[in-house]
Amino acid sequence: MNIKLDERLSNKLIKIRDIKRRKQVLTKIGYNDSEIKEILEFIHIRTKAILKYPRASQMLFTKEGLEQASSKWLAEYRTLKIKQAFPSVQNVLEICSGIGGDTIALGLRWGVITVEKDPEIIKILSHNLKVYNLFEKVEIIEGDILELIDQNDFKDKLSNIDCIFFDPSRRYNSNHTIKIEEYRPSLSLLAKLLKITPNIVVKVAPAVNFSYIKFDCDIEVVSYKGSVKETMLWFGKFKKSDKPQIIATKLPENISMVKQDNIPIKVSRFPKKYIYEPDPAFIKAHVLNDIALKYNLFFLHEKIAFLTSDKALKTPMLKSYKYIYHCDMNFSKINKILKDYSIGRLDYKSRGVKIDFKTIHKSFEYHGKEQGLIIFTLILNQPHIILCKYI
Repeated sequence: MNIKLDERLSNKLIKIRDIKRRKQVLTKIGYNDSEIKEILEFIHIRTKAILKYPRASQMLFTKEGLEQASSKWLAEYRTLKIKQAFPSVQNVLEICSGIGGDTIALGLRWGVITVEKDPEIIKILSHNLKVYNLFEKVEIIEGDILELIDQNDFKDKLSNIDCIFFDPSRRYNSNHTIKIEEYRPSLSLLAKLLKITPNIVVKVAPAVNFSYIKFDCDIEVVSYKGSVKETMLWFGKFKKSDKPQIIATKLPENISMVKQDNIPIKVSRFPKKYIYEPDPAFIKAHVLNDIALKYNLFFLHEKIAFLTSDKALKTPMLKSYKYIYHCDMNFSKINKILKDYSIGRLDYKSRGVKIDFKTIHKSFEYHGKEQGLIIFTLILNQPHIILCKYI
């Protein structure tokens, strides 16, 4: 940002969540429209950065760089897993360092050579490494990896590399992409990287289609505080077994589950005393059958991620709701139950049933101060409404 912003004012604006109020504060101080626009963008980026990095107030970012960068907690999880699988690691090659989220986590443990082709991003990376006193420990190479990888001087630098972290850009024509064929550099680069070392970790889009991943690797989906953040491909010593596996991991609890094959599905004709919603990492990794088997749960529909049981469970793997009532899409029946239970606040979830969340609240009548949850889903292949209370 070209405008010098007082740190106290920056912190004040971050605490103000409403953008109109932020603008009012800046207008009152005397900033013009152009300056306000630039400051608001800076505060927006800084606010998001604080959620990813404890030292965000000292670091530099770009909007796109911050979006793609791993948070401190995701990067630390990855380095811990590398260390556990391969304790003798000493030197790491990082490809596409970006603003340095992973570079910092790697550099705190090992020697790092990192490759980045954008000179402006390298300036930001260098600054952020200095914030963590890592600038002398990390060797930054400016250049295009697609060209460098065939150069003898570069190859000589890699003689002691133990593993590689590869984080290709997931933007295509300035937009986010989940298509692995649109990554830059392309994942076809793996053919050459595997000649350097078989021990590679690749960060791909959280919503990547597993069917397009044809490599001999484990696929791991990772969530953090209830939201899927990353999908990783683990090669070489980082694989759990000879056979490629799909893994779901929930952070910060560090709970993992490996997908098994041919687990029978149990479907209930009606909701039981409790409704369970798996963490999204387990949904994305298709391990719902595994969870159902582990906890003796029933599906309400074989392809929808709501489970049910008469047994009360307490596990970070599942959100738990107390079942109250269900019916077909009959709002008058639900409204009567809302009155009986004095429910005056409702949240809404939908899977398998298309709902307009902007207008659905108009269909219900609210009574009292209790909070409830409405789930729209399929039971016996028919749209139903399930009313629950939070536990």
